[in-house]
Amino acid sequence: MTRRTIEISYKIVVIFSLCLGIFLNLINTSSRKALMSYYTLQSNLICLIAFVIIVVLKIRKKNDNNEIYFLVKGAVTIAIVITAVVYHVALAPNSIANKVLADTFVHTISPILVVIDYFLFDEKGNMKYYYPVIWLIIPLNYVVYVYTYSNFGGRFYSIGGSKKFAYFFLDYTKIGCKGVATWLLFIALAILAISEVFVLIDRKLKGKKVKFKK
Repeated sequence: MTRRTIEISYKIVVIFSLCLGIFLNLINTSSRKALMSYYTLQSNLICLIAFVIIVVLKIRKKNDNNEIYFLVKGAVTIAIVITAVVYHVALAPNSIANKVLADTFVHTISPILVVIDYFLFDEKGNMKYYYPVIWLIIPLNYVVYVYTYSNFGGRFYSIGGSKKFAYFFLDYTKIGCKGVATWLLFIALAILAISEVFVLIDRKLKGKKVKFKK
């Protein structure tokens, strides 16, 4: 098989994993709207949309080695990596028993597959040091979404620490506006740090490519 065929096949596997994870979560909830309002499901959905578009472009043999591709691919990769890191650091011990498989796909399997896709197939050395600032758009948009969703009466489960604002660090009724601002600054800096490490790795790997036997 050619490298292009292997790449498309692998990306289809990633798409299947993302779809399965989202599906398993949606059939195991009493409120799909509430579940889809969590960062985890939204980051998986964003990744799914991005990978579907990428596969379509590759099947049609469109050139995707441009700045927009690397910006988008880096953004969705970091978005789902954040999902995995936060879950395994803070939420995994509280995972619900009957949702272990569903949680494993959206928090572990799919994020790992997305990261592996980068290392196996993406051209290295194209990430710019300012990209991480742009990549903050996804998590910052999520904050706007949460407050908009809540303002229109939307509610969450209590797994993130707040039924009204999903996560405790967004709940200004409990920790105050200053507390929320402090947490958001800390989280933004942490995301920037992780993103810059990703960019540094990418630049260190410039010119290196995984070879596949025909």
